[in-house]
Amino acid sequence: MCSITTSRLIRLLAVTSCLAWAAVAHSDEPKTPAARSCQLFATGLAGHTALCFDDQGNVLATNYRHLGAVGKISEEEGAALLFDAPKAAADQDKASTLVGIALDDDQRILVLDSERGRVLRYTPETKMVTTLADRIQGRRFDSLFAIDIGPGGNIYFSEPERASSEGPNGALYRFDVVTNRPVLLADELDQPTGICLSSNGKTLYLAESGRGQISIYGTDPQDGASEKIAAYFLNLLLDVQNPEELGRLGHIAIDRRNWLYVSLWDRGEVAVIDTDSGKLLEVISCRSNSVFGLALWQDALLMSVPEKEAIFRYDLRPLISRHAP
Repeated sequence: MCSITTSRLIRLLAVTSCLAWAAVAHSDEPKTPAARSCQLFATGLAGHTALCFDDQGNVLATNYRHLGAVGKISEEEGAALLFDAPKAAADQDKASTLVGIALDDDQRILVLDSERGRVLRYTPETKMVTTLADRIQGRRFDSLFAIDIGPGGNIYFSEPERASSEGPNGALYRFDVVTNRPVLLADELDQPTGICLSSNGKTLYLAESGRGQISIYGTDPQDGASEKIAAYFLNLLLDVQNPEELGRLGHIAIDRRNWLYVSLWDRGEVAVIDTDSGKLLEVISCRSNSVFGLALWQDALLMSVPEKEAIFRYDLRPLISRHAP
């Protein structure tokens, strides 16, 4: 069982079929590569780890060595702890659980404190951690999951569930760096978890874990407006008869080919979808029963595996040679 968000996220997610108008065709017989393609990259994780790369190809990882810490892993310089999330004044004994991470254009690190509902930003020059947002219109965020940076440095993040209402009540937000406040983009979502934006910032992909789908939003890089335009139904793409067998979805990432990588959290696999054709290319095994965080660098995919407290590296070049035109 996993513990990266509030206890509400640990309940079995009710995966439902929905929005028939948005279904996308799947490939005939996607291949599942051999597990030996995964190689151990780093150990020493605590809890569930989110990942991203800096401009030099160093890995930034949450919950590295201990909960609430952010570490940097370099193949040349080794590993080092960068900072700890500040503890809440009313709860000094409990460490933060950081489940989302991103890097903005000024090389500042953005992380999400899941259970305390905080968007935190670390500035390397001052070594200071500040809280960008912990509420919207006076309401505190109940839980946060994934974060990404869009055009103009605006920050997108997901809230899987609210305690104050029943049914699908998750939300997608954008933190506007001009007005310095969060804006609601979409609500009544069913367990929104992983998010990522296309390279031009015009498309946002959101994992709706409770519905077993990837919701696709068209975004306007100028004013930040968003509109849902389609969805990938993972049970159809993966040919799973019972959608509940998909379990939870973790983080997602997209590469320069517009291939989308979706963490199948409870299956220990990563689904690779060609967003240009809407087809499933392959399913990558992470050599474990679960996989959480994802990050892409050049032709490699990094995956955090909670039960092994480790990060694994998957060489994408054979996959690319099989499917790239």
